[in-house]
Amino acid sequence: MLSHMDKKPPPSERKAPKKISKKYLENAALYYLQRYATSAENLKRVLMRKVRKSCAFHQVPVEDFAPLVDELVTRYTASGLLDDSVFARARVTSLRRQGLSKQAIMARLQAKGLSKAQIESALRLVDEEQEDPEMAAALACARRKKLGPWRKTPLTDPKDRQKELAALGRAGFSYEIARRALEDKEED
Repeated sequence: MLSHMDKKPPPSERKAPKKISKKYLENAALYYLQRYATSAENLKRVLMRKVRKSCAFHQVPVEDFAPLVDELVTRYTASGLLDDSVFARARVTSLRRQGLSKQAIMARLQAKGLSKAQIESALRLVDEEQEDPEMAAALACARRKKLGPWRKTPLTDPKDRQKELAALGRAGFSYEIARRALEDKEED
C-alpha cells in the first residue's frame, strides 16, 4: 500500500528544473562523478538529459548547451576524471565476479557507451588472470541462482534440468559451459 509520500506530485506541483548554465553543468557533472563511476559517453548522456529537461521547461533551444556538455566531458577526460579504460576494467571485473557471461558484459557496457574494442580489451586483461573465466562466471551464476549442485532440493522432473540449462543460456553462456557448470561443484 502506497503512502502519500510514495506518490509523485502532479506535474504542476513539481519543482521547476534549474536553468542551465556552465556552473550548473559543472556542479552536476562533479556530483554525478562523486557518486558513480561512469564512461565519458554515459556522463554526456546524463548531462544532456538534464539539459533537455531544463530547456523544455524554460523553452530554450537544446543546441545552445550541447557544446558546453562536450567541452566539459573533454576537459574531464583530459584531466583524468573520466577514463573509459579504467571504468571498463573495473566493471568487467565486477560483472565477472557476479557471474555474467562475456555476451552479457558486452551488452551492459555497450549500453554505457563503451566501444566494442574497449570492452574486449578490458575482458582480455581481466580474463587472463583466470584459467577458464567463462566457466568460472557460469559457476558463479549457477551458485547465485541456486542451480545444479547448489539447488536445495533434488531434481524430480527431467524438465527441471532443461529449465536450469535455459536459465544459464539466457544469461549468455553456451550449452557446453552451462552443462558443465550444472554438473561441477568445483569452486572458482
